[in-house]
Amino acid sequence: MFAQTKKNFEINSIVFIGNQSFSSSTLSEVVYSKITPGWFWKFLNSFSSLGKEPSYFDSSLIPLDLTALKEFYNSNGFFNAQFSCSYKADTSKYLVNIIYKIIENQPATYGSLYLRGLKDVPPDVLSKIHDETSLNENQRFSQSTIQKNTANVLTELLNNGYVFARYDSTIIIKDTSTNKANVDIFFIPGKRYKIDTVLVQKSGKGAKLVNEKLLRNISGIKAGDYYDQDELRRSQVRLYRTGLFESAILTAINEDTTDHKIPIRLAGTIGLLNELSPEVILNNQQNAFNVGLGAAYIKKNFFGDARKLTLSSSFGVQNLFNVDFGNLIKHFSYKDTTLLGYVDSHITVDQPYLFGKPIFGSWETYVKIDKQATYNNTVYGSSFTLDFELPTYTFINHLSTSYTVEQSNEVYRTLNDSLSSKLISDIAADIASTTADNILFPTQGYNLSFHVEEANSIPLLISRVLKQNYSGSLFYKILLTGSYYIPLDNIKNSIAAFKLEVGNLQTFYGGFSGVPLNRTFYAGGSNSIRAWRSNQLVPQGSDSVLSIYGINNVKGGAFLLESSMEYRYRFLENFGTVLFSDVGNTWESYKQFRYDGLAVAVGIGFRYYTAVAPFRLDFGFKFYDPGDHRFIFDHKIVFQQLQVQFGIGEAF
Repeated sequence: MFAQTKKNFEINSIVFIGNQSFSSSTLSEVVYSKITPGWFWKFLNSFSSLGKEPSYFDSSLIPLDLTALKEFYNSNGFFNAQFSCSYKADTSKYLVNIIYKIIENQPATYGSLYLRGLKDVPPDVLSKIHDETSLNENQRFSQSTIQKNTANVLTELLNNGYVFARYDSTIIIKDTSTNKANVDIFFIPGKRYKIDTVLVQKSGKGAKLVNEKLLRNISGIKAGDYYDQDELRRSQVRLYRTGLFESAILTAINEDTTDHKIPIRLAGTIGLLNELSPEVILNNQQNAFNVGLGAAYIKKNFFGDARKLTLSSSFGVQNLFNVDFGNLIKHFSYKDTTLLGYVDSHITVDQPYLFGKPIFGSWETYVKIDKQATYNNTVYGSSFTLDFELPTYTFINHLSTSYTVEQSNEVYRTLNDSLSSKLISDIAADIASTTADNILFPTQGYNLSFHVEEANSIPLLISRVLKQNYSGSLFYKILLTGSYYIPLDNIKNSIAAFKLEVGNLQTFYGGFSGVPLNRTFYAGGSNSIRAWRSNQLVPQGSDSVLSIYGINNVKGGAFLLESSMEYRYRFLENFGTVLFSDVGNTWESYKQFRYDGLAVAVGIGFRYYTAVAPFRLDFGFKFYDPGDHRFIFDHKIVFQQLQVQFGIGEAF
């Protein structure tokens, strides 16, 4: 045996032959034998906890590998698959190459599926269960699909009063004559229970200042309803959103069930109702990585009903390494284009469970100064938002509406500090659908969002009633964003990610010059086309006040098209790397769209994953620049086309 020689042999390669249904990378995760890591990772491991140890050949693992492959194929319907193994040793380099030969044969498909033990379940619940367990008889048998169906049945039972429902067993009968797999799944649903009452157990420094009736109302759990496990989870989220709780747990009191009724225990620790907290700002506002400081005062249970008052202020600096701090200390000026970023202040009142319904209301008054290289924009306004709670199992699972009154004072430094003031009255709605499995590192599923807003119809109506002229602009704006994630291996460390974003802004009264800067579309930056600086991609010579001076436009466009593709690979738990391509730009209108106007970026990125969010560093190259219609190969110095981007969280 090679593993017993004086010098161990490392595994140089593992090759799979005949695997038509599964990739070699997937099968590599199944077998126990592993390819030895590269020299760099072995070098790191030699003196630190980073990197990986060498992987040595052990012939005793071969039978285990063959068994693991057989079990994997068997669980995916290949009941007659055959496996063999051979290996070749390079005695001069002490390396071994392993070859697994696979004969898959024809896979089995589904035959019958019976759910046993549910004869006493009501027809309406059975209908929901069967909707979640339908199988296609032409579909290849997969044990993971059976497990998913089993979990779906249990979920429906737990969400319809069956508190003690449990899975018992599965019997799979292989019909070799028809090459079908007949499946019987056995359940023990138990009795069906309704909620008796909600018992509140408070603790913590602020417990005496919050009454029990309020907490019951916020939870939304009503006596007489059937027990619903998902509803308990949503109720727990509602309680946390109040900000009152350090911890909140909703559980059924299993030992106290009578007459098919079960009580619910709400156990919560309520902290201090007044907080003063400093914070370090790290965000991606306006497609730029900002670093700054902030502070907030929070008054919880403000005038009762779990309202929350927040007074906050913060500032963020873009392109921190380009700031001339010495000159700023001696002579601060808003004309200094090395200091870019924002300063803002907010007064916010949040109200959970508004109007006695699971609606989260928020009223906010704010002031913000946005400082860019060519303009300053001072914005102040007030906004009222309603966030509606929707079931997670529906296609649309997020809905929010808002009404905003906002004043923008735009100062263009390139036009001798000329001032343009714009007042808007804005009605907006956001609709979203998401099935992504992880916020920080999505590995499968999708995110879809649709934003629509209409501005200034109310002021126009008022001016018409008062028989006055109205000089503003009416416009609508829509933005559709979709992202999709596909795992490329079983452990979901290799991910293909895609994003498409399309936006359009259309004026139907007044001109585009009456639209505020912060309502137009920009491209470029850490969350956009990463080979360009933040908001750098704007239409040139657009219908704005700037174009009459014959200078470059600083105003965003009325039409946006962006698309991104990424290959994400996570390794060593907390590290990751990304290969990406971004395509997009903004135009004066959708009618001005041209394919040769699309900016194309390619690059590589690195990730460090923390418990809070991933930190990322991206290197984007201008593969095609629509400004001069040149490709990267047309430039003598490629690194002049490089833009470095910092960010928090994945790009999408």
